Amino acid sequence: MRMEESESRPLDILTVLVILLTVLVLLCYGVIFFQPRIFFNPFKPGPSVEEQLAALLTSQAPPPGTPATPTATNTPSLPPTWTPTATGTPTNTPTATATSTPTSTPTRKPTPKPPPAPGEHYFVLSTSVQPSTYRYPTLDCQWMGITGFIYDKDGLFKKGVTVKVWLDGWSGTTAVSGAYDEYVGHGKGEPGEYEVFLSNEPREEVWHMQLFEGGVPASAVYDVHSTRDCNKMVYIVHWKRKD
Repeated sequence: MRMEESESRPLDILTVLVILLTVLVLLCYGVIFFQPRIFFNPFKPGPSVEEQLAALLTSQAPPPGTPATPTATNTPSLPPTWTPTATGTPTNTPTATATSTPTSTPTRKPTPKPPPAPGEHYFVLSTSVQPSTYRYPTLDCQWMGITGFIYDKDGLFKKGVTVKVWLDGWSGTTAVSGAYDEYVGHGKGEPGEYEVFLSNEPREEVWHMQLFEGGVPASAVYDVHSTRDCNKMVYIVHWKRKD
């Protein structure tokens, strides 16, 4: 009996120790649950936000015994009595409004035709040149002269106009328009036609010609340049009245 009691005593002690250790472990877990950052917690969490902020402030604080040097700040000083002064007051300037004024359209008046210069009632209408046979078929290169028609302002044949032709140093010769009505054999005999004979052979000259009415000059002087070419013997100059 004693033998059995002596053998079971260590087991009882061991059981008591296991129970005590179990209670201690449970107490530790309970403390860790409420105080997870306790010193004997091998898996305690990191520092809290408050602790991190406190550590940051501690690290930035000057060491003990070193006074903090204040930083100078440039503060603009104001005069003793400072009153803001307006630099300028914007003024509303009225905008000028353009008023359209109806402009009367000028009436275009016909430009009056200037009167012809004195002695220039006729102008040269057209010119051409032909051989002698154009005027006289049997007089090849044997008749040189100036011929043509004179028209009034309406384009009708004009009779009675004197045509004068001359050279420098020669007084010249004359013919009257419409004279061929009396002797048709010497020309075409058309009303208003004139003919001035100059030479029976080709000549190189500068002939001056001018029209007259009533003995008064009725045109400007027109020059006809003749040559020694037999194919250029009859110089045709047509005239027309301006007014």
